Amino acid sequence: MADPSDLHLRMYLTIGVVFAIAFAIIYMVMVYLGFGIGPIIAIALVFFLLQWYAGPMILQWTSHMRYIGADEYPKLHTLVEELAKGAGVKVPRIAIVPRQDPNAFVFGRTVGTSTLAVHEGLLGMVNDDELRAVLAHEIGHLKHSDVVAMTLISFLPLLVYMIAQNLMWGGRGSNKNNGGALVLIGIGAFVAYFFLQFVTLMLSKMRETYADDYSAHYTGRPEDLATSLLKITGNNYTSGSQSAAAPTAARAFCIVDPISSNKDIKQIAEHMDEIKALLPGIDINRFIADAQKSGKGGARIFGAVSTHPSTYQRILYLAKLKKNMTWNSVGKKPK
Repeated sequence: MADPSDLHLRMYLTIGVVFAIAFAIIYMVMVYLGFGIGPIIAIALVFFLLQWYAGPMILQWTSHMRYIGADEYPKLHTLVEELAKGAGVKVPRIAIVPRQDPNAFVFGRTVGTSTLAVHEGLLGMVNDDELRAVLAHEIGHLKHSDVVAMTLISFLPLLVYMIAQNLMWGGRGSNKNNGGALVLIGIGAFVAYFFLQFVTLMLSKMRETYADDYSAHYTGRPEDLATSLLKITGNNYTSGSQSAAAPTAARAFCIVDPISSNKDIKQIAEHMDEIKALLPGIDINRFIADAQKSGKGGARIFGAVSTHPSTYQRILYLAKLKKNMTWNSVGKKPK
C-alpha cells in the first residue's frame, strides 16, 4: 500500500501556499482601502475561519443531501461501519443525495465530524462488491485526512476570483489615483486565481490516486473499483445535462469528476486493450456504445483543469496494483 507521507507533505505545502496567496490579495486590497495591519489580519482570519466553517454547509446546501437514520439503508450503514473500523477512523455521518447521476463523496471540518454522501443513482447501479470498493475509496480519504485539506482550500480560489472580478470592474469606477492601482491588484488576483486553481487541482488528483490505492488494497479486488469507475463515468456521459448541473463546489470531493466524463470515455476507447487486461469480462465496445447513445460527444473541460486523474489512467493504475497483488500471492513477478 502506498505511503501517504508524500500526500501529507503536499497537503501541508498546498494549504500554506493557498492561504499565503489569499492573505496577500486581501492585504493589498485592505491597504489601499486604508486599513492598518491589525484590522487586516483580523479580517483575513475571519475569512479563513468562515471558509473552514461554511464550506461543509455550502456543500450540504448545494447538493440537497438528506442525512439518514440507522433504520434506513441498513446495507449502507453496515458497509460504512465495517470500513471505518478497518481504517481506524470514526464512522462518518451518512447522507443521501437525491440525484440519479451516480457518485459519492466525503467532506467535513475534521475527520471525526465528516459526512459520507452517496447519490441515489449509485446505489441502483453498482453491485455489492463495487459499492464496497467505492465506499472504501471514500473512507480512504478520511484515513489520509485529505478531506480536511480540501475543505480548507477548495473555496479559497473562488474567493480570490470574486475579489479580482470586483476590483477589475469596481476599480475602473474609482478615482484616477486609486482606480489604476486597484485594477492592477485585480489583474494580479486573476493570475493568483488561476495559480490557486492549478495547485488545488493537482492536490485533488493526487488524493484520488491515494484513495484508489487504499480501496484496492483494503478490498483486495482492484477490479471492483475499476468497474465502478467505468459505470459512473459512462452514466455521467449519457446524463450530460444532469452532470453539467452538478454543484461545482462538490466536484473535487466526488469519486469521479462528472464534467470530464466525455473526455474520459474517448480515452477509454483508445486504451481498450490495456483495460481488458484488468477487466476481461467487460465488453468495452458495448460499454462505450451504450455510454455514447444519448451523449452529444466532446469534452466539456480539458484534462488540465479536471479535479481527478482520467478514468483510464485510474483503471490502468488499478491494473498495475492487481498484477503486484498477484505477484505477492504466488511469489512470481507478473509478465
